Amino acid sequence: MVIRSRSKNGVLTTILVLSLALLSPLLVGCGKGEAGDGDKSAKSDSTKTKENEKKVDEGVPVKVSRVSRGPISDYVQHTSTIEAEQAVDVYTQATGLVERVLVEEGDHVQAGQVLVKLVDDELRLRSDEARVNYKKLSSSFTRAQGLFDRNLLSREDYEQQKFTLEEAKIRWDRAKLSLDHAAVRSPVDGVIAERMVKLGDRISPSNRLYSLVDLKRLIAQVHVPGRDMRFISKGQAARVTTDFLPGETFRGRVERISPVVDPGSGTFKVTIELRDSTYRLRPGMFITAHIVTATRETAVLVPKKAIIYDDGFPHVFVVSDSTATRVRLDIGFEDSENLEVLDGTKEGDHIVVVGQNGLKDQAKIRVIDGPGLRIPAKPDSTEQTQPS
Repeated sequence: MVIRSRSKNGVLTTILVLSLALLSPLLVGCGKGEAGDGDKSAKSDSTKTKENEKKVDEGVPVKVSRVSRGPISDYVQHTSTIEAEQAVDVYTQATGLVERVLVEEGDHVQAGQVLVKLVDDELRLRSDEARVNYKKLSSSFTRAQGLFDRNLLSREDYEQQKFTLEEAKIRWDRAKLSLDHAAVRSPVDGVIAERMVKLGDRISPSNRLYSLVDLKRLIAQVHVPGRDMRFISKGQAARVTTDFLPGETFRGRVERISPVVDPGSGTFKVTIELRDSTYRLRPGMFITAHIVTATRETAVLVPKKAIIYDDGFPHVFVVSDSTATRVRLDIGFEDSENLEVLDGTKEGDHIVVVGQNGLKDQAKIRVIDGPGLRIPAKPDSTEQTQPS
C-alpha cells in the first residue's frame, strides 16, 4: 500500500506500507524451517531411545548348558617320565669287522632277528675244515667199529678212535658257533632306541652295538608323599596325560608299591603300568599321572568353564525365565573338566557357560544357540589409495 501526504511546506511525501497479509507467508516459511530441524532431532533421539530400550529388554547374550549326572573320580596327581620296563643293550660275542648294518633306530625287531653281520670268510673256512675232519674221522670210526665187533681191534684202540671222533665233533660245533656269532641277533622283541655301530667298525665283545626297548610294556614311577600312602593300593586305575599328545588320555594301573619310604624326601615309589595299544607313548615323555582313589558314578556335574569365583568360593548363574541368578556351590570331587556339586544346583538346571563373566545377580539374559558367541569385527576404515 502506498500513502501520499503533503506537508505544511507543500512537500509531497510517499510512504510504502507493507501489508501484514503479505508478510505472513514469509514469516511462516522461516518458522517452518527451524521447526523442521527440531522435529528431525526429536525423532532421532526417540529412535535411539527405543533402540536402547530394546537392547535392554533383550538382555545380555549368553550360552547355557544343562546340569547332568555322571561318574567323577578323586585322584592323587603326580608327574613323572615314561620308562621301558624292558630295555636291553646288544653286544657281540665275536671280534671282527662290520660288513653290514641291517636295522636302524625306530625299527621294530623280533627276537633272533639279525641286526649286524661281520666279515666271516675265515670263520666259514674254519667251519668247513672242522666239518670235513669230523666226517673223515667218522668214516674211520665206522670201520674200527666193525673190526672191534669181530674182535680184530683191541678195546684200547677202539676207545681211542671214539674219543678222537668226539673231539672232532666238538671242534666242528665250536667252529659253527663262531660262524653263527658273526651274525649279531636281537635277544628280545622290541624297537631300536639307539644305534652305536657303523659300517666298517672293528668290534669286540666289549662294544655296545644297539639299545632296544619294549614298547609293549611301559611304566612310570611316581614318588608319592608318605601321608598319601593310605590312599594307594595295587591294582588301582590311573589316567595319564602328556603335553606331547594334547587332548588325549591314556589308561594305566598301579603295578608295584615300594614298602620303603625315602627318609630324605618322605616319599615312596609307586610304579604305574601304562596301556597304549597304539604305541604312541614313548620312553622319555614327560607325563602327569592321576591315580584314582575313589569314584562316584552318579554325581551332579557342572562344567568348570561355567564356574566363577567370588571371595574364593565357586558360583554359577542359574537361568530361569530369562533371568540369571547367581548361586554359590558346595563342591566335592573334581577332575580336569567337571566339578561335583553337593549343594547349590541340581540335575536339570540350566546354567550359563559362556558370557557369565561380568553378569550381575538377577541380570536379564538372552540365550544364544550355535557354536559360540561372536563379536562382529568393525569394518576397516582405512582408505584404499588407488594407483594413479
